[in-house]
Amino acid sequence: MKNNPQDIFAQMDAMMARLFRDMDTGFPSGQPQTVGYRVVIQGGNLPPELPDSPVYQSRDSEEPAVEVHQIGNEVKVIAELPGVTDDSVRLDVQGDRLVIDAGDADRHYRTSATLPPVDAASIQKSLKNGVLEVTFWTLPDNPETTGTGKN
Repeated sequence: MKNNPQDIFAQMDAMMARLFRDMDTGFPSGQPQTVGYRVVIQGGNLPPELPDSPVYQSRDSEEPAVEVHQIGNEVKVIAELPGVTDDSVRLDVQGDRLVIDAGDADRHYRTSATLPPVDAASIQKSLKNGVLEVTFWTLPDNPETTGTGKN
């Protein structure tokens, strides 16, 4: 054998050090850039109004990403709100948007989600382990639903 088998580990260490150094210098002010995303599932199909290419919006690190899921006659909005209590969560439905405002002086989150047609009076929320889940019933005249509302 010409090469020492331990040489490969030294090469791997050097490669990892170079990668980490390149990552540290590649981000402005040492902080990675984040992008937000929104997932909307309606009846198992993607809505037709989605563009062909993804649209990335930069978001403030204090603004949590929100997911909106429509399953049958329910719409669920899910957001991560680490470190907040149930009492500090304020929800407001403004037209077709759900505005989430949560937190206290130390930690504060504010975000919103676009809703399909829902019955705003049917709003229910639960907060468990920093994950907020808000549930609505869809309106009966919504063609995506197959049910009649509340059971």
